[in-house]
Amino acid sequence: MFERLGAPRGLKSRLGVLPGEKVVAWGSGLRTTGTDVTYVAATNRAVYLESATERIPWDRINKAQWDEPMLELVVLDGAGQPNRLVSVPLDQSNGVPAAVHAQVVQSVIASERLDLGGGAGAVATARRNLDADSIWWSVVFDGGLDHADPGLRSRADDALAALRDSLGV
Repeated sequence: MFERLGAPRGLKSRLGVLPGEKVVAWGSGLRTTGTDVTYVAATNRAVYLESATERIPWDRINKAQWDEPMLELVVLDGAGQPNRLVSVPLDQSNGVPAAVHAQVVQSVIASERLDLGGGAGAVATARRNLDADSIWWSVVFDGGLDHADPGLRSRADDALAALRDSLGV
């Protein structure tokens, strides 16, 4: 299947695609220098970015946006908080934006808005980690709220516990 995509030979090894992962789409763009090509591959488990020498599992992407020619990924940290934006220019997208969208959506099991009182809120999302064959929850607070605030965190933990009980997840 990979060869049918017309991807350059050796792309899987060049990007360090893990054994057992299947490439579902690939794309390319020019590096900021404008002379060297950089590649992106979407697999069944992660997106690989040659420009950053990085593998980002689908469950670590909070949001993906395609505004041709730019693919933007909002990546979650280990605490489940959005901590960085990765921008990838693609001159040849070859289905990468659609594959990224599909894989990120597929990693989400449930997503609900939490009311934390006083107009404060957050979005709780259950995500499937394919690498560990597990489910984990992220709680992303509304803009301007401090996710480290103990009172706010406690209300979010209580709301999340109630949600998990109601969903059985």
